[in-house]
Amino acid sequence: MSKNILITGGSGFVGSYQVEKFSSNGYHVTIYDLMEPQYPLNDNIDFIKGDIFDTVNLKSAVEKNETVVHLVGLADASKAQSNPMLSYNLNVQSLQNLLEICRIVGNRKIIFPSSASIYGISEDLPIKENAPLKPTTIYPWHKLLCEKMLQAYQVNYGIDYVILRLFNVYGKGNEGIIGLFLDKTKKREEIQSFGPFQYRDFIYAGDVAEAVYKAVAYDKAVNRVINIGSGKGIQIREILKIICEIVPEARWKEVKSQYPLYDSIADITLAKILLDFEPHASTEFMKYVIETEMIK
Repeated sequence: MSKNILITGGSGFVGSYQVEKFSSNGYHVTIYDLMEPQYPLNDNIDFIKGDIFDTVNLKSAVEKNETVVHLVGLADASKAQSNPMLSYNLNVQSLQNLLEICRIVGNRKIIFPSSASIYGISEDLPIKENAPLKPTTIYPWHKLLCEKMLQAYQVNYGIDYVILRLFNVYGKGNEGIIGLFLDKTKKREEIQSFGPFQYRDFIYAGDVAEAVYKAVAYDKAVNRVINIGSGKGIQIREILKIICEIVPEARWKEVKSQYPLYDSIADITLAKILLDFEPHASTEFMKYVIETEMIK
């Protein structure tokens, strides 16, 4: 199989880990992004400054690569909620553009990062891939639309895919809940935690890169939907405890939430079977990443 891979949106947080993973394993990586990478490049990496809506430029990039990892999107759920058209354009329309080009070019596979948020509030834990899908806000609804589009193009035009439903990704450059906590800490502001006793499944971005890498390399993952998490729940207060251990002056308080509280933990049985996936799942490893990669 070809070792040429295109990563759209590869200059961002998740992309930086994936570019490093593929390039260090002998792949020639082409990054397609409006933003230039802020990390070092090497001889195995090309950068194309391109707009996902520039179909001529995008088609030229797709033609040279049999596999596309599609990372373009608006990952901030609150921004998606306040600006649904922006979310639609970046999350849904960008994928539609890519699918149409793959249909025209033919014989392509797309690796697509979906979101565990499409499960909504699940009563059965850990959450399996066949759990009811109950998105509640715009962002997961748009991710669900993307999954259906991929499945439709596979059935009708033979475009293969692997959908990876990511749980809470963390690592260097992440702006999620851990990033928000650390930002408050750096500013010496008190952290307000809405529901510190909730359990969440946090997955290291390097482990996500490993999953994407194996989704490309392993044929048995083709046209499957796979949970990517640590398989272990950790209470939000444990993360706050870790931050306070690393930065003794950090402080936090619980604030009553206006929204329902719930737990979210991935069942990663399928990922283990199809991808030989073995993520880091210890609080000790999370502490190491927060201290060495996320606190500067």
